[in-house]
Amino acid sequence: MLSTDYLAGSIYHMVHFANLRQVFQRGAILSKEKVAQEGISYQSIAYKSVQNLRDRIYVYDFSEGRYRPLHSYVPFYFAIRTPMLYVQYTKGLQDEIVIFEISRSVLKEQGVIFTDGNASNQQLGRSTEEIAMIVPATVSQDICRRSYRPDGRPGGSNPDRSDFYADVAFLDRLNWNIINGRNFLEEEEKRIKHAEVLIPDLLPLGKVQGLYVCTPEKEQAVNTLIREIGLDGRIPFAQTKPELFF
Repeated sequence: MLSTDYLAGSIYHMVHFANLRQVFQRGAILSKEKVAQEGISYQSIAYKSVQNLRDRIYVYDFSEGRYRPLHSYVPFYFAIRTPMLYVQYTKGLQDEIVIFEISRSVLKEQGVIFTDGNASNQQLGRSTEEIAMIVPATVSQDICRRSYRPDGRPGGSNPDRSDFYADVAFLDRLNWNIINGRNFLEEEEKRIKHAEVLIPDLLPLGKVQGLYVCTPEKEQAVNTLIREIGLDGRIPFAQTKPELFF
């Protein structure tokens, strides 16, 4: 049975400060696909190799009756202090990161899905061109199904694949000990720590419950931008929360 605790918390999305003005002016966090459609330039913090894998993943949307590119979703994490954030720390970029917090209740909205690990882990080969077609688990079909095109088989050898879910009843399948823990030394721990909530197309800023940065200087810069664009009173002011960072 689903514990209400799974829906009581928050989920998080990282934005580089250089992209914040565009996010604020647009009034939403956009999916990678939508950013491209609207011709918006931005500074990426993602590995190009991982983005190339995500380019080759399509997820069945039951509400629309079609497969959607993974890049048509805005990704949020259940966890804080993720391996992806640690990469920004090692690059000396952590102070430029702004963390957006929203309620997990978004999981109950139409079209929102989630995974039990990094969505890019689908056994795709890095030097091959096959694509993965994912059908999330539902109450009526409780197994995540996947197929590969054009040859029906994956090109990669890593057996650790992340499953997709289209109903909050499956939140109890996630490894919450790793998601909520502080350690991710093994590759499988890194995959699980990156369990995602995937929101179709965009996340309106009206859903944002918190904005967090690592330093008081960045807090001041973010809040100056909020006032400049006229969002004060419409979204929360940024707060310095070093405990969310490395």
